[in-house]
Amino acid sequence: MTVELEVIPSIAACETLKPEWEQLLSSCPQATVFNTFGWIKANLLAFPNRETWILVFRHSTSSLAAVIPLVVRRGRRYFRERRWVEFAGLPYADYGSCLVRPGYEAAVAEGLVEFWGSKAASWDGIFLDRFKAGAPFVGSLASAAKNHGLSTTVRESEHIRRLTREEFVAEGLRGGHASKSLGKARNRLSERGDLRFEVYGLAEQIHERLEMFFAWHVERFAAKGQRSPLADPLHREFYRSIVEELAPQGQIWLSVLSCGDVAIAMKVTPLFAGTLHLYSTCFNEAFARYSPSMLQLEMLLEHAFQSGIACVDFGIGESPQKEYATAEVGHTLATIEIYREKISPLEGRLYQAAEQARSQSRLIPWAGRLFRRFFPYNVR
Repeated sequence: MTVELEVIPSIAACETLKPEWEQLLSSCPQATVFNTFGWIKANLLAFPNRETWILVFRHSTSSLAAVIPLVVRRGRRYFRERRWVEFAGLPYADYGSCLVRPGYEAAVAEGLVEFWGSKAASWDGIFLDRFKAGAPFVGSLASAAKNHGLSTTVRESEHIRRLTREEFVAEGLRGGHASKSLGKARNRLSERGDLRFEVYGLAEQIHERLEMFFAWHVERFAAKGQRSPLADPLHREFYRSIVEELAPQGQIWLSVLSCGDVAIAMKVTPLFAGTLHLYSTCFNEAFARYSPSMLQLEMLLEHAFQSGIACVDFGIGESPQKEYATAEVGHTLATIEIYREKISPLEGRLYQAAEQARSQSRLIPWAGRLFRRFFPYNVR
């Protein structure tokens, strides 16, 4: 198979590509909401980058074989700052923004590596993360890069838990002690006012409540001595753009749990092709002792599965909510790093070993904060 490559320098120039992009989404069983045109557009508009490459691969019939949106960033550091090629839809997504039609993995991988070779002066390293481990394109890309003499590393990274409708119907929520505690919390809240759970899907409905969501998020992080990403005006604009792009397609919900007339918890949950993604949550600090986010999760799961959602994706990382829902690991993610020389991959391995040792040690919890202070990641 052969493919032809078109490089589009901005997401604005891709508007005419939207129908074909959507058709490609329906042809890729691995696709998520984070691969949609709307998600990529929101990310690129909110976080401008020095260089943007929307790579469009077409096969012999002129139909799309792949769309791979990439950017060049300097925000990622190991021990030295570099120019990195990364997925445009990250880092604020659970999955990498790479769409490849089944059967075209090898041809697209070869074309992608050749493109990088033509742009060698623009980058120092390739860092593509949050692939689904074992996806055919991962192996094809690693092989193509090695065949071109590039130093290539593939490693597993995070795990993502998922809960299907069948599992929820068969087993429910088996939270044990947590379930009893939540029952008591629900009863105490009911004494203060009727509990009401609502889901909003229209852009104007969500926008009306976003400012409160932002304020809660910032307040919650501050209470823990941390800075919320939503303290950044660009990040708040990113959320607004997500709503503008996804709401008209029916691809985002904002759910709200209220006690009487007072909102006490909210969740932002994108959805696509029968999968609901638990993306961001926050709650009213004044009601923290009632575990409002946990109460809301139970109601959201019931609503989602009754509304035809087939699977709930709990996103990256572990949390009490995932333990309470007894969601099982559904996906393991993988990262590909590619370099032209030998020192950088060694530096990367040393960094990852230090990060792993830090994350597994309970004796030096301060080390993680120090580590990230010296080697932060910034999307810009």
